[in-house]
Amino acid sequence: MAWAAFLLAYSPVLLYSLFLWWLDRYEKEPGRLIFTAFFWGMLPAIVLALLAEVTLEPPLEEGFLRDLISGSLVAPLAEETAKGLFLLFLFWFQRKEIDSLYDGFLYGSLVGFGFEATENFLYLVGAGEEGGREALLGLALLRIGFFGLNHAVFTGFTGLGLAAARLFPHWIPRLIVPVLGWGAGVALHAFHNGMLSVLGHLEISEELSLIGFASLVAANWMGALMALALGLWGLYRERIWITRHLREEVERGILPDPIYRDCRSLWRRGVRRWGALLRGDLREWRALGRIYHVAIELAFRKHQQEAIREAHRESEIVRLRQELQRLLRSREDSEDETTTCHHEA
Repeated sequence: MAWAAFLLAYSPVLLYSLFLWWLDRYEKEPGRLIFTAFFWGMLPAIVLALLAEVTLEPPLEEGFLRDLISGSLVAPLAEETAKGLFLLFLFWFQRKEIDSLYDGFLYGSLVGFGFEATENFLYLVGAGEEGGREALLGLALLRIGFFGLNHAVFTGFTGLGLAAARLFPHWIPRLIVPVLGWGAGVALHAFHNGMLSVLGHLEISEELSLIGFASLVAANWMGALMALALGLWGLYRERIWITRHLREEVERGILPDPIYRDCRSLWRRGVRRWGALLRGDLREWRALGRIYHVAIELAFRKHQQEAIREAHRESEIVRLRQELQRLLRSREDSEDETTTCHHEA
């Protein structure tokens, strides 16, 4: 039963996480941070949240009022704060990795997915021990099928708030926006848990219960779509930055126009790299990957210097520009060698 609970709890969130990672098409986040975000939600955040909830548990008798306060006040505050601690550390110590709203949404969602997986696993194991396979599958349908994105959405808003603060040049919005993002996550969490408490305790008709449940599901998925839309808007903004800042490199004579057009287009980059791989040209495949990565990182650092007023980025911009020139020369030399070999053959 525990193995079934484990597979049901962790398999969907791993697929969701891979999908969100795949969507980050311009500059992939470092694997170590991706793993750490998921792991933080999966274990440390769970422990911290449990300790806080036990400490803050209201001294009331079992019943509706205690469940309502615990579910809609204590749990959202404890859990969203525990999950958000990693994001706060990330944005303080690794803020150069945060280039857009999507990066904040991605890290917040990964923490939430890790938390969701472990929480679901614990609930499913308990349901299986008490009610057997039918109870386990029924709870899995509810928690994973209907509400499987909840924690990712809640913490995704915290990540969006911190990413938005990262992109503001002035300190007042940088203080306010993260609180608003965290507050949105707490509010959605509180609404979800509060509605479940009301539906579970109040004696209302079956029709009203069904309407309430459907409304709750709709609200959760609307929240998920809203968070995803904000994240995708961040990706759209990234494309604008790449277009603008790499066009300057083309005009400088540093970046060839075909590479510039590749960097702007996921489709073109994919065709070029996969074409090289299918031809068996691993050298070209690796060379293009490095060139695209350095060129896009150069665009993002130029944006940070200009929009966020991070003057210290100048030395990094110079380094990336020199690295890009080196990679382009190396690729040209490799093409010349290949052409010479073909002629000799």
